[in-house]
Amino acid sequence: MDGIVFLFHCLEKALHFRQTLFVASGRSIVNKTDSASPSMSGRTKTLAVIGIVAAGLFLVGHALDLYWLRMIVKPIPVLLMALWVYLLPGKKAYQWAIIVGLLLSMLGDILLEASPDTFIFGLVAFLLGHVAYIVAFTRDSRRLFPWRALLAYGYGVLIFAVFATQGDLGDMMIPILLYVIVITTMLWRAASRVGVAAINAFSAKAGLLGAILFTFSDTLIALNMFVWDLPQPATRYVIIITYWLGQLGITLSARQTEQVA
Repeated sequence: MDGIVFLFHCLEKALHFRQTLFVASGRSIVNKTDSASPSMSGRTKTLAVIGIVAAGLFLVGHALDLYWLRMIVKPIPVLLMALWVYLLPGKKAYQWAIIVGLLLSMLGDILLEASPDTFIFGLVAFLLGHVAYIVAFTRDSRRLFPWRALLAYGYGVLIFAVFATQGDLGDMMIPILLYVIVITTMLWRAASRVGVAAINAFSAKAGLLGAILFTFSDTLIALNMFVWDLPQPATRYVIIITYWLGQLGITLSARQTEQVA
């Protein structure tokens, strides 16, 4: 747990670098940070600790089959991520779209956990969350990158073929197909930010890693529900942990700073 907090803390501190000044000799570099960086670092660490405690309690709730505990704590990690983005200074369309996506995902968390009867509503909430992420990822890059699109949609075609031929989708065939299209579009647009000169490299890579982990988590959910009986409880833990890490990557992508030379 301390290691994760330290990693989050270091990432946040690294993103506080606003300007790098080169001394005339070219041999010395002075880095200047925001005057608010200590308080921001402390706030980030506090949110991270609370989020990790909530995540740990959710895993305990799974292990002990405590429905009430799972329902209380499951939304907290993603809610705190949304709060972290909300507290960033100078928010633009990208950050607001990420906040909307996180809040919709939080709603999806609640609906998926509540009951099998609310699964379809949770699916819709997550689908709309991915749409919000697509909006965010197209705010600063609309380049097509056809090969990246081919890889993302190729994965979608492959995994849906597995669902359709090896699983039992029933009435969920069309909703799952639509979800696959949307999440692979989100993955493509996240990939399309990487390597674009005008986009901060950390933001682009964090967003892509988050999109990959989110897609992996959702793939495991669908395989476990519709295709195979995957080993339990290990699969449930892998699903939720990769989901949280995916959301964390997308969250950190909202901290767009100037490139450091």
